[in-house]
Amino acid sequence: MTTMVRRLAALLLVPVLLAAACGGGGSDDDSASEKSQCPVELLADATSPVEVTFWHSGLRAGLLDAIKTLTDQYNAEQQKVRVTLQVQGTYDEGRDKYVTALRGGTLPDLMLLEETQLQLMIDSKSVVPVQACIDADDYDLSDHVQPVLDQFRVGGDLWPMPFNLSNPVLYFDVNDFTKAGLDPADPPSNFEEMLDAARKIKESGAARNGFAWEMQPWYLEQWFAKSGETIVDNDNGRESRAEKTTLNSETGEEIFGFVEQLFAEDGLALNVGRNENGTDTLLAVGTGDAAMAIGTSAALGSIYEIQDAGQFSDVKLGVAPVPGPEAENGGVQVGGGALWLVGKGKAGLTKAATWDYMKWLNEPEQQALWHKLTGYVPVRKSSVKLPDVAELWKTRPAFRVAYDQLLGSNADQGGPVIGPYKDFRDAIVDGLESMILKGLSVKDALALIERKANDALESYNERVGD
Repeated sequence: MTTMVRRLAALLLVPVLLAAACGGGGSDDDSASEKSQCPVELLADATSPVEVTFWHSGLRAGLLDAIKTLTDQYNAEQQKVRVTLQVQGTYDEGRDKYVTALRGGTLPDLMLLEETQLQLMIDSKSVVPVQACIDADDYDLSDHVQPVLDQFRVGGDLWPMPFNLSNPVLYFDVNDFTKAGLDPADPPSNFEEMLDAARKIKESGAARNGFAWEMQPWYLEQWFAKSGETIVDNDNGRESRAEKTTLNSETGEEIFGFVEQLFAEDGLALNVGRNENGTDTLLAVGTGDAAMAIGTSAALGSIYEIQDAGQFSDVKLGVAPVPGPEAENGGVQVGGGALWLVGKGKAGLTKAATWDYMKWLNEPEQQALWHKLTGYVPVRKSSVKLPDVAELWKTRPAFRVAYDQLLGSNADQGGPVIGPYKDFRDAIVDGLESMILKGLSVKDALALIERKANDALESYNERVGD
């Protein structure tokens, strides 16, 4: 399916999604108590295993093996619940399949989607906010990492259950840094240092390019967060529904100006495009095409797995916090995915069984194993005190970087809550490509993004309403 067809399909499906969901809501009765929305007590009386279907999206390669390992362990440890995993492709494909199922198909009991789907899933009125289960089960959240909870709370309620969380980090080849006369123990921390390092790498011939760049809006969004700035109005869509973008600002000019500088001199940056397979930037570092790249911390487990198998053995991996602007009220925001408890058309016993599995995945031991297998950030503070994580951080300290970066964040709220997030990000990519590939100025690129992003927000809000 072409990109244009996918966009048109998504636009057509949103009104249908809402119409299909209106009858079900997040519970059997909008005024029902937490226990009727999430009757956790029903599982105790189950006399045979309750079947739970788990649609997961966005997990590739070793991540698929990791979620299977955890689920097999859960199924083996108890007799009340049986979880069946069903792969749904990329995050976008998983979202589209869920939206399609809302039209009359069979919905899963549990859905894994990335953080950008927060507003869309709430608007679908097809899910139970996990806050209802937390309240009904007297579930203690005090051990959860606070920025993680902030990300998925809207209107005071925790909507999905945090699970596979990440943030962007700087990957670099220590050997290339050494050849270029750079100190691997003091990697770049801001834009100026990034440009300086890229120039030295290029001039020394340590790598063919200083930096591998992908058309990834997530990194720009993180730079706004590190600046303490929003990307949409109404407190990043958390005070009320987002209506306008705030990207076209002095901060936007600084961030897009940095990207423009990367491509102003030959050899500073290698453009790998949209990098839809998620591997091209890191592959560029492995092959010597670039010495640095920004990527998700969730790639760490797969990177080490590849190196342990003997590939790219000449690369000495370095991992550091993502460089960018700094502000007293800024910091990286949570990325990755969360678990949505589907309520539409589901029996109370099924909800109770699904909640049991969600809780289990969030226990410190499971979060420690998930972190070790993947590089995703543990969502529980006590996880990092367990022997396996302590040993992992000692032998491979790169695994600790994203966790420390997140805890060191001074951001006073979660990330943006945007209904048409894919269209919003498409607008950013269109602006970036016009600037990098067609020579559009920073100001004109930001104006283009502003127009397209605002059109997407207005169109979505008109269809969805309050």
